[in-house]
Amino acid sequence: MEVVLHLPVVPNVELVAAKAVEAVGGAIGMHQGGIEAASVAIVEACLNAMEHGGGQMVVRMSAETFEGRPGLVIEVEDQGKGFDPSAAPRNSATRVAGCTTKRGWGLTLIRELMDDVQIRSHPGRTLVRMRKFVESSP
Repeated sequence: MEVVLHLPVVPNVELVAAKAVEAVGGAIGMHQGGIEAASVAIVEACLNAMEHGGGQMVVRMSAETFEGRPGLVIEVEDQGKGFDPSAAPRNSATRVAGCTTKRGWGLTLIRELMDDVQIRSHPGRTLVRMRKFVESSP
């Protein structure tokens, strides 16, 4: 089973991707906690792609077995300027003009909610590949 979405950068389009995760996750027998975790992760990945990627994003979901464990694989791809994933902020609150704003939480949430996360990025293409096993809990 594979689902491919070509999503424009418009308000709330990340919710379309989350609904697709619910449908595919349910179809492969994923527990509700796993579906919810994958839904939050895809929303975060889509929001990052919309903020930093520019233009249309491509979301792919597939049911795959890895090392004998069934799971859901999600990819979010954009055509932005790219970034160094190892230099991305982790769990940080930055101070902006005397106010504390939460920034850099998206990738941290994705890493905490999913069982495996791989990020490949260079100018013109960023691909976030996430895996959640069927029996995993958030």
